[in-house]
Amino acid sequence: MSTEMLKDALDFDLIADVFVSESISASPAELHGQLCGYLASGVTLPLEDWLAMVVEFCDIEGWKEDASRAAIVELYTSTLTLLQNGEYALVPCISDDDAELCERGVTLSQWAHGFLAGYGLSGQKKDLSDETKQVLRDFANISGMQAEMRALEDNNDNETDLTELVEYVRLSAMMLYSEHYEVNPNADHSKQSSLH
Repeated sequence: MSTEMLKDALDFDLIADVFVSESISASPAELHGQLCGYLASGVTLPLEDWLAMVVEFCDIEGWKEDASRAAIVELYTSTLTLLQNGEYALVPCISDDDAELCERGVTLSQWAHGFLAGYGLSGQKKDLSDETKQVLRDFANISGMQAEMRALEDNNDNETDLTELVEYVRLSAMMLYSEHYEVNPNADHSKQSSLH
């Protein structure tokens, strides 16, 4: 599957639509952050375990529609493939460039919050490198900035700052993942996403 197709599965609006059709009030950005945080911790997360985590995170009994579950499976398989294939193409599932700056900032804060939660859920707490500790501290700061993000005004300086922050978060997540795993250019987890 092409990198662009993989990235399409991480589209914020796509997951937000799933949440609407499933009557889920949680944040799609936070859910994707949680997935990335868990995977970046170096602890294996099988698909079925991820799906169980999603149901718990979203506070639902199960999926109303098969298409919703399929989109969530694709979110998992595409994220894992993008982390592994060495192209450094992973993107956080946050509001896109068409959204207001404040909305993009808030969803970035939510993503960082989810990342920390996922990392914590993995149970990986010992022997953290100094780099990892610094990234987790930075993510905690970003996570705590929701109020400031809500007040962001649309201007070029803020746009530049937010773009740099998104890039930092994106690269840091991949760096933490690569501390535990070798790059696998042939990785494509979308081929095995037919689990039911």
